[in-house]
Amino acid sequence: MPRTGGEQRRTTIVAEAIHQFGRDGYKGASIESIATAVGVRKQSLLYYFPNKDALLEACLQAAGARLGAELAAALEGTQTYWDRAEAVIHGVFDLAAEWPEFPMFVREAARLGPAAFDRFADVLDPLRLRAIEFLQAGMDAGEIRKQDPAMLLFTLYTAVVGSLTEASVLNAVVGSDTGQASLRRREREVLLFVRAALRPAQD
Repeated sequence: MPRTGGEQRRTTIVAEAIHQFGRDGYKGASIESIATAVGVRKQSLLYYFPNKDALLEACLQAAGARLGAELAAALEGTQTYWDRAEAVIHGVFDLAAEWPEFPMFVREAARLGPAAFDRFADVLDPLRLRAIEFLQAGMDAGEIRKQDPAMLLFTLYTAVVGSLTEASVLNAVVGSDTGQASLRRREREVLLFVRAALRPAQD
């Protein structure tokens, strides 16, 4: 098989694995079901990924890389602290709208424990460090409320990702909440929360 064809098949397998890991959980998805969904034999899939853990590793790397690219693109051309914060939130919600499996996969990665989630987070570490520096600079300039920038970043992360992944909790709190209109409603609410979290106390 030509290299380009092999890379394309590998990408297709990873995309389907992210879908099934997010939908069925890591334990619920199987090598056989992923292979069947992409139209290859199990042995062919194992040529690319010798076991399920290797496939998970590739999924974590791919998901982290795509999120990182989306966030970097969202930050292009933004100027103020508010613009950058809102660009990141819009970027994450746009990714969730385009790729519904992504939030569920992130939730599953977190449930697999720190070893798995750290592999996903490692891909995003340069962006994490930039975000902390950005928040600290905003505090030093008096445009963001003074607080621990790392803890603030964690709070913002949980607000954004939680609104995308915790569907059962969301339904219990606000009732049935599905579809694109609901996604954009949650995006607006998260933006309001973030503005309140970042606004200097004197405002």
